[in-house]
Amino acid sequence: MTVLEKESVMAISNSKDELEYRTEEEGNVHPILYAENWELFKSSFVKGRQCAKYLFLDKFNRNKRTPPSEETVLAFEKGHRFENMFRDEKFPGGINVKDKVGIIAHCKSYTDYLLKKDDTSIIYEATFMVSDVLIMCDVLVKNDSGMIDIYECKSALAINDAIKNDLAIQYAICKKRFGDKLKSFNLVLATEDEGWTITDMKSELKNKVEDTNRLIDEFKNVLSSSEPNISMGSHCETPYRCEFIEYYVKQQKM
Repeated sequence: MTVLEKESVMAISNSKDELEYRTEEEGNVHPILYAENWELFKSSFVKGRQCAKYLFLDKFNRNKRTPPSEETVLAFEKGHRFENMFRDEKFPGGINVKDKVGIIAHCKSYTDYLLKKDDTSIIYEATFMVSDVLIMCDVLVKNDSGMIDIYECKSALAINDAIKNDLAIQYAICKKRFGDKLKSFNLVLATEDEGWTITDMKSELKNKVEDTNRLIDEFKNVLSSSEPNISMGSHCETPYRCEFIEYYVKQQKM
């Protein structure tokens, strides 16, 4: 057994429910889980849209980040609660890929495995990687004809630039992955009465695919080069406060 196969076995043994280690296809035996590497993640793309230096530091100097404030932690927790509420009420009973597998590098292969199963129609944290970009979708629904609906949950009351960038990268990857089988790509926003609104963003997002693919290539070049020389400015606070401001200020004083 190879090291990678041992890792797969370990991931399966840590899952809440026992998974078969191998599945047979065309007479050959293949592992359900296998690790894959990526260059960009959804959040790194959003940070790159804010600042190329932010993107670079987040990749290579993550230990220099300022810990999140209590306000930021509470906002994350609010987002998770909203996401879970939407799943439980609108699409209950889905399989949570991240919870099942536990290792991000194995999530894409397990998602692929689930999509091949006829008895699987709802997947949480469905994970895809195209062009070395990894994304995880909040809710994926597969209908009987194999068409795909994606739902992205945001606890905000209105769409903003960060959400638009988040959706742009996810839609571009999902479109490459599913092509014409991508039926809808929906944004779920919170409402003041603790409900939600659902808006299909597919028509708007398809117009951003070309620019998004250009930015993917641009950000990969940033990560394969030296640290960008970018001074502090208003971009450090918009749409979010950069996690490396304090680190940058200390470096300038040295």
